[in-house]
Amino acid sequence: MEQTPRRGQAEGEVTTAERSRILTAARLFYLEDRSKIEIADRLGVSRFKVARMLELAKSLGLVTITLNDQGVIDEELSAQLAEHLGLKEAVVIETHGDDDDVRHQVGTAAAELLSTTLADGEVLGMSWGRTLSAMTESLPSLPPMSIVQLTGAAGSNLYQSPVELVRKVAQSSGGSAHPIFAPLVIGNAEIAAALRQQTEIARALELFHDITTAVMSIGSWAPPESQLFESVHPEDREALVARGVVAEIAATLVAADGSEIAPDFADRCIAVTSDQLRRIPRVLAVAAGARKALAVASVARAGLISGVVTDRALATRVLDEHERAA
Repeated sequence: MEQTPRRGQAEGEVTTAERSRILTAARLFYLEDRSKIEIADRLGVSRFKVARMLELAKSLGLVTITLNDQGVIDEELSAQLAEHLGLKEAVVIETHGDDDDVRHQVGTAAAELLSTTLADGEVLGMSWGRTLSAMTESLPSLPPMSIVQLTGAAGSNLYQSPVELVRKVAQSSGGSAHPIFAPLVIGNAEIAAALRQQTEIARALELFHDITTAVMSIGSWAPPESQLFESVHPEDREALVARGVVAEIAATLVAADGSEIAPDFADRCIAVTSDQLRRIPRVLAVAAGARKALAVASVARAGLISGVVTDRALATRVLDEHERAA
């Protein structure tokens, strides 16, 4: 009878014949779902030797096992993050791939959450950003509701424009869309104030008082990962960073301790204000990637969000930073 490999046998000591028998056992067990007793009878060995062969198949790399946990919610980590940040809800998912892949997976999780929690007749406020753009690509049908744009536009990417995001969400809902055809950042506060009086813009801004759920992106300024950061003039950007800005939500700039910075900048913007955000019953942040951990934690400290959808990398970074600081 041909001998099976000895326990602890090194990879270099496994012969070609032994590797063939190990692969046969692994194929029968993992691919054909045969029991160890069936495999033992077929190979003429004991079931205990079959178990050792299967162990060796993994240690030699002949068999690799992966879990397809992409998009799966980690309930325990979600609860820990919500408790730490003082949020009403948190959804933390497993993600894989590059930055674009992770944004898409987090966006899909946010779309699924909205599809199961939004109700007929709600007024949904929409911010903008790359992860929210990915979210709109995954939206199933939503209940009929009004969709309100929460900020003017920044940057030149039409596919990620808040106007386009509002249109897509309204299309999924079959409800009414209320866009804001204006830039996010204006040259000065006087011009911004005048634009807010323009009829169509004023009509959208008035609906801010009726919003029941807002979906927001969060931008990081330290380290930089923000489309708003990229669109601000370099001199203004450097001055704001020097004043302690680490994050933004809509046009509200926030320091690491959660304090609001540069209200003069917000005065130059067409966007939902921090006071208006705090009056909205449900403000859901959608953010991905460990680089945004400080930004998300800071915005939560400011009391500007009530929930978050994110990935394991960001959640664990937030919790790890807290432990190091303790």
